[in-house]
This record gives sequence, structure tokens and C-alpha cells, in this order.
Amino acid sequence: MKYLLLLHGDADAEAALSDAERRAVVDEHIRFSRELRESGAMVMGEALEPPPAGRSIRLDGAEPIVTDGPFLEGKEALGGFYVLECSSLDEATDLARRVPRSPGLVAQLLPIADL
Repeated sequence: MKYLLLLHGDADAEAALSDAERRAVVDEHIRFSRELRESGAMVMGEALEPPPAGRSIRLDGAEPIVTDGPFLEGKEALGGFYVLECSSLDEATDLARRVPRSPGLVAQLLPIADL
């Protein structure tokens, strides 16, 4: 079964990190991604640009409303994701517990529907 592992963090706190601290977080994700690939669990994963680089498209009215930036107000921002192939939610959870730490990190794990 496939699982989406979303990584949310505190964008302001991450921006306040020194270059060396930020590089250390990136290096840990590179290491983590390598381990996932070597174990056969990683389908794909990507880092995302900061929220102001994106757009939100609200589709609940007659016409779509397009706005710049993140879709929610708050300091927590989506920073990246992994798609994992695991035999169970418990296995995916064990992998999610090993995600490299960063300021305000929250990892959200969701099963991908098999339609």
C-alpha cells in the first residue's frame, strides 16, 4: 500500500536557521531519502518551495478564486513530502518516526486510496 508522508514545519523558524543549520537539515533528508530508496520503501519525495511561491485555488463557489501564497493562515507550512510503499500503516509509521527533525516539524501520514 502507498502512503503520503507530508512534512509541515515552522517556516519562520526555519528561515532563522543559520546556513550551516539549514544545510545540516537538508543533508539529513538526503541521507533519509537514500535509506528509503535502498530499503525499497520510497516511491518518490520532493522538497517544496516556501509558501509565498505557490498559489491557492478555492473551488467552493461558482468561479474559482486564485490567490497567492499558502492555503491557510498560520506559521505552519508544507515543506515537502514522501510517497512510501509499505506493507502496513505500522511500517509507514515507523519510517515516519525517522524523519529528520526541523523547527516545528509535524509529519502527517495518509494512506493513498487504491481506486
